[in-house]
Amino acid sequence: MDSRLGLPVNTLLDGSYRIERVVGSGGFGITYEAEDINLATKVAIKEYYPFDFGDRDSTMSVVPKSDRHKKTFQWGRSNFLQEARTLARFEHPSVVRVTRVFEANSTAYMVMRFEQGQSFEDWLRGLGRPPTQEELDSIVAPLLDALQMMHGENFLHRDIAPDNI
Repeated sequence: MDSRLGLPVNTLLDGSYRIERVVGSGGFGITYEAEDINLATKVAIKEYYPFDFGDRDSTMSVVPKSDRHKKTFQWGRSNFLQEARTLARFEHPSVVRVTRVFEANSTAYMVMRFEQGQSFEDWLRGLGRPPTQEELDSIVAPLLDALQMMHGENFLHRDIAPDNI
C-alpha cells in the first residue's frame, strides 16, 4: 500500500485521536499509531479502507470506487464494525484489546491498545538462524490459547500471518 493513501499526520479523528504515522496496511484497511489526546496515551487505530473497491476523496472520506462497488463497500464496512464489536468482548493477554469503535469519514474505525514491539515476521528475519523449538513454543502456545478462546465464542480470526503476530 502507498502510505500516501493514509490519513495525514496530525489528522484529528473523532475529536480524540491524533494520527502519528501509518503502521501497516492490508487489503481491507490501514493501521495507524495515534495519540489519545484526552488520556495522553498511544493507541492503534484500524481504518476500514478496502483498496480494491474504495478510494479516499478530497475530504479524506473513504468512498466506493464506483456505483458497482457500493454494495460490497457497505457490506465490508458493516462486517468490519461487527468484527470490532466482537473483538471488544474478548479479554485475553494474547489478543489486542479493542477499546472503541466509531464511524467517521464515511468509513469505520476501531481503536486498540498500541502494542510496542516487533512482529513475528520481523523477529524471524532478524534472528539470523532457524528458531529453536523452545522459542517457537513460547510464541505459539499463547497464540493457540487465544485462538481456542476465540473459537469457543464462534469467532474465526481469518488473518493469522507472521506479520500479524
